[in-house]
Amino acid sequence: MSDKYVRSSQTGRYTTSGKAEMADKPISVRLPVDLDVKVRAIPNRTEFLREAIAKALQEREELKSA
Repeated sequence: MSDKYVRSSQTGRYTTSGKAEMADKPISVRLPVDLDVKVRAIPNRTEFLREAIAKALQEREELKSA
């Protein structure tokens, strides 16, 4: 199981809060070759991608609320 990311009511930022329930179906994407090579070289790339998505969603929400 992966870490659970929840939005802090004090800071508005996502923080790790224990273990998350995982969705039944995975999401997959195809990447350009240059990005694919870099991502596949990352140790524990699944967790890296989860953190990158959580960060991107946080930044998107911050832009919408600004």
